[in-house]
Amino acid sequence: MMRFQSYFNTAISLIQGYNGSQPLVHYLKAYFAQEKKHGAKDRKYISHLCYSYYRLGHALKELSVKDRLKIALFFAEKAPGYWSGLYKPDWVKNWNEQLEQRIAFVEQLYPVFSIQHIYPWKEEISAGIDIPALSIGEFTQPDLFIRIRPGFENVVRSKLKDAEIAFQELSEATLALPNGTKLDNVLEIDQEAVIQDLNSQRVRLLFPVLEGSNLRVWDCCAASGGKSILTYDHLKQDFSLTVSDARNSILHNLKQRFSRAGIERYESFIADLSVSTFAFNGEPYDLVICDAPCTGSGTWSRTPEQLAFFSTDKITLYTTLQRKISQNVAKAVKPGGYLMYITCSLFRRENEEIVKQLLEENDTLELVMQQLMTGYHQKSDTMFAALLKRKV
Repeated sequence: MMRFQSYFNTAISLIQGYNGSQPLVHYLKAYFAQEKKHGAKDRKYISHLCYSYYRLGHALKELSVKDRLKIALFFAEKAPGYWSGLYKPDWVKNWNEQLEQRIAFVEQLYPVFSIQHIYPWKEEISAGIDIPALSIGEFTQPDLFIRIRPGFENVVRSKLKDAEIAFQELSEATLALPNGTKLDNVLEIDQEAVIQDLNSQRVRLLFPVLEGSNLRVWDCCAASGGKSILTYDHLKQDFSLTVSDARNSILHNLKQRFSRAGIERYESFIADLSVSTFAFNGEPYDLVICDAPCTGSGTWSRTPEQLAFFSTDKITLYTTLQRKISQNVAKAVKPGGYLMYITCSLFRRENEEIVKQLLEENDTLELVMQQLMTGYHQKSDTMFAALLKRKV
């Protein structure tokens, strides 16, 4: 009991000293590097407490850190276990395996509480998102998803079974594994399988059918290159690939990843697509993939500290970037070609409204389809994707 009380007290101290200016994982790593007294189990429990705390988002902010942490842990754990000594008997008695019943108990104790207060921006949320379900999903750690690359289906499954790593088959190419599963010494990452969230993989369902020879594809906000590798595997035909990003370091890392993935023929360039001075003068593309910088709100169950420190001013910041980038790259789509706009955002201003503005300001573009792929029922991220076509 004393050990878990110590974990609890340490977590409170860490939370009180954290301001959200750096990822929580880096903050905790720096603390543990300095405090060598904490072993592997200590680090695990303390980190779990901190992450659980931030999963409360913006709910019950009027309470003390201690009280909020108790509520957050009550939601995060299916049973009291080692933590029972921290709670009064009525809490332990009501510690039901069903999260909804634990929520109901807290609502009785704190009438001002609503699970929807975790995400208090109802007017900003994209249509189709169930805010109570989204908030409840915040207390479930997402899975680790891999996409098996073509030709390696049997190899990957065999290696995972030999290593006694449990996995769930969602499709021939998509597997779900427990979060935190170590794969580097089991699989040839990027060659045999790509680590990629479930809905990020499902974006391929919106990919257009491209016909003809000398096809040209531009991944304009390439980042880690996941969408490029997905496109490479999906098209199953020769095409000319171009990637760009505003950061040289990103393109350097991308070069190494493409090498592992066996992608040798491509062009790359550095460009800030958000500036008004950017002008596209090259040969137009059959497909432009714009995985735009965004709030990342669809991934906050993995990084709950971003939820807790979020303000809607950031939506305005990102929509300014998204509007400029999407308008600039739309000019690079050839007649009959496609623009795919993607975010991992929950917010309509970053999703539907950007698409609406694109259509209003480009009368040669038409919407083929758009889809919000929610992840909170599947222990995955939420993604938004829209496919637009330039009229011939």
